[in-house]
Amino acid sequence: MALKYDVHTHVGIDTGFYLRGWWPYSATARDLLVQMDRHGIDRAVCFPFTLPSAFDVEAFTRDEVTLLPGRFPFDRENALLAKEIERLGHDRLLPFAMFDPSREIERQVEAIKPLIGKIAGLKTQSTVLRSPVKALLEHGRPLMELAAANNLPVLFHTSVNDPWAQVADCLAVAKANPNVRFNLAHSCRFHEPLLRECARTPNVWVDCSAHLAHCQLVRDGMSPVAPANERVAADYAHPTSALEAVHAIVGDKYMWGSDNPFMSWYDDRLKLMFTYEQEMVAVNRLPAPVRNSMLCDAPHAWLFGPQSPSPGTPGEDRGEGSRS
Repeated sequence: MALKYDVHTHVGIDTGFYLRGWWPYSATARDLLVQMDRHGIDRAVCFPFTLPSAFDVEAFTRDEVTLLPGRFPFDRENALLAKEIERLGHDRLLPFAMFDPSREIERQVEAIKPLIGKIAGLKTQSTVLRSPVKALLEHGRPLMELAAANNLPVLFHTSVNDPWAQVADCLAVAKANPNVRFNLAHSCRFHEPLLRECARTPNVWVDCSAHLAHCQLVRDGMSPVAPANERVAADYAHPTSALEAVHAIVGDKYMWGSDNPFMSWYDDRLKLMFTYEQEMVAVNRLPAPVRNSMLCDAPHAWLFGPQSPSPGTPGEDRGEGSRS
């Protein structure tokens, strides 16, 4: 039987979020495994929270993003996550190393290299870091070269309403690195023209993480999703219908991800409260072929290559048939 994947989850802690009064701000690997067991998920991609300890958390409470002296992004968190998973003795969790696309590139690369064999990919959330993803086309290129050299898939947070994680910029990076498999998260904020471009780009997949929250944002007329004239036509009052509408565009490269625990989000402006169970209900209502594609086939192709055999642990060979 094919394995079921959750391709988008967080494990760790974010002191900046906590001190700012934002929620959620923490989750353990054990917390994630409990959710997976409860809902029949075999494996999950996981990565640290978004504002690492290398940044000044007091400054973050004042809406500033500033590195601490002598530190570099994710200098501790990536290794700590790998160690946490090792201690649990689980190969069900596939850790991705988080990175900042524009700051201290060489130091980040050198810190990630010893984790090769323990990690399964790379991930960035450039909006919280206020770090432009398009820097990966310039001085951030060594991070993409590291991914290509080690057959590591890459996951991008996407946005349509900030300058750091624009879907169009994420696509530009993917096209410049055809030997790397990319996942553009959050259904590309339901931006129909860019989703169609993703479908045409051989090394790009798309995940639906935090799907219920994004459907709510559409219903509330909020800016984190594409404007109406560029948005996928769908019934956003019925999240399963919205999944079907995006799948009709992206096809067998559309994947399910929960964004656990960030299927909920509470900050100074938004209050979006959903659960893992509710996210699973939406995907489980899909027709069986679509559901199986999103939970099983598409994630396997992105993670290990479209022609690869069943995967082992992150350190094992990921298949000779990969597009990368």
